[in-house]
Amino acid sequence: MPSPSASKTFSLQLLEEIYQKKQQEFALKFDKVAPTTPIRDPRPTPEPERDEIFAKLEAAAASLSIMPEKELLYLEQQVSDLLGFEISSSLDGQRLTHSFGKMQALDEFTLQPTQFETVASVRGAAIKRGRPSLGWDKQFLDKNEKQYLLANHLVLLEDWHQKYAHYKNWYKWRKLLLINPFNRIAVVVELASYTLPNPMQFQFGGSPDLIRASQAWSPEAQGLVCVFFIPDAVNSKPGVLKL
Repeated sequence: MPSPSASKTFSLQLLEEIYQKKQQEFALKFDKVAPTTPIRDPRPTPEPERDEIFAKLEAAAASLSIMPEKELLYLEQQVSDLLGFEISSSLDGQRLTHSFGKMQALDEFTLQPTQFETVASVRGAAIKRGRPSLGWDKQFLDKNEKQYLLANHLVLLEDWHQKYAHYKNWYKWRKLLLINPFNRIAVVVELASYTLPNPMQFQFGGSPDLIRASQAWSPEAQGLVCVFFIPDAVNSKPGVLKL
């Protein structure tokens, strides 16, 4: 039977190995994606003010809490000025379950149910049984096009059980802006699913293209992001913005 000191040493060594493994996971960096969408008419913002805005976004993303309404509205206005177009945490009275939170890296197949692949687990169907209901009518014409897709666990909405049919139709493929404030990258995304595999630990899920483009799993961000609605009138296409 090992002595108490030996057991303690073993436990510390095991914890150190786990820590090193996590450090390696977060240290994985993808090549930066060049901005594909220019920012239109941004307001010239002094560097100290820019730093202040990103510091607020970083704090909000890391806190995983609901910001007071007055502070949130002021932050939304600051970010809108920075971008040159309007963003908001609510649209037509609708919200996501979170505006700030941690993003889970999801496999491409989970968020792109219309892309057929060979799946041995479903005989003859070539598609998983658990594909999401959002996105049934989405057709991706260009297979080489980047797919910046996001998931949010809308099932947690207070009245989901009463209005789920309306919500599915309203939220389906809604344009959103995802911001990684730690690396100062923004991506215009589409809401592709209303469920998450792990909604208790993560608030959002992202496709591989989105994870890479946003650098969301960089050592600085570690999955923490901010997500806002983009009004239809803005007419933004999915793509990467350099802030």
